[in-house]
Amino acid sequence: MSNIQAAINELHVAFKKLNDTFFNGELPEPAITIQTSGNRKSMGWCTTKEVWRDKEGKNRRYELNIAAEYLDIEIMETMDTMLHEMVHLYNAIRDIQDCSRNSTYHNKRFKAECERRGFYFPDDKPDKKYGWAFPKLTEAAKKKIESLKINSKAFSIARKGFHGGSGDNESGEQQEEKKPGKYKWICPICNLRVLSYKKEIAVKCVECDEILIMNN
Repeated sequence: MSNIQAAINELHVAFKKLNDTFFNGELPEPAITIQTSGNRKSMGWCTTKEVWRDKEGKNRRYELNIAAEYLDIEIMETMDTMLHEMVHLYNAIRDIQDCSRNSTYHNKRFKAECERRGFYFPDDKPDKKYGWAFPKLTEAAKKKIESLKINSKAFSIARKGFHGGSGDNESGEQQEEKKPGKYKWICPICNLRVLSYKKEIAVKCVECDEILIMNN
């Protein structure tokens, strides 16, 4: 049975293993958190400043977050998100600006570092709004991650209030909750990802004007 502490502990284990494997252990350990993505609708983020610190200012840490709503998805997706954010961390500690437009547009510096850290880009042009924000793990990178033996059972729960419903009615009484299957949808142009609990739906990417396709 997993809990939040078990998940956080395993994220720290995963960070260390990914750091040693893909960054030669060069990254400082951040404060790893599990918070709601809220209006961000993001699977994770990493701060560009050391926003965690003690009262004396001696112990300073960046924050790397994995969104609580997506904590229980397939383990490789979670590691994809973590490695993506670790690229941002690598650039941050070297004062390399890899994003613009209020930290939404991923530039060529981000792309270049991703390609050195186990990612590739299926498209040869950046997304108009998000830039090079949608790298994919190479098969070689996936095999390396699989060999790290990260405990996927630690990520068996997630926050359901955002994309899955909390199971509470308006009076606060707990309703019996069914466990529907999850379906993954992806935009064929910009790789926008959406999770749903219904199979027979039509989801459209507003930015690309494309119907998302199932990606289970």
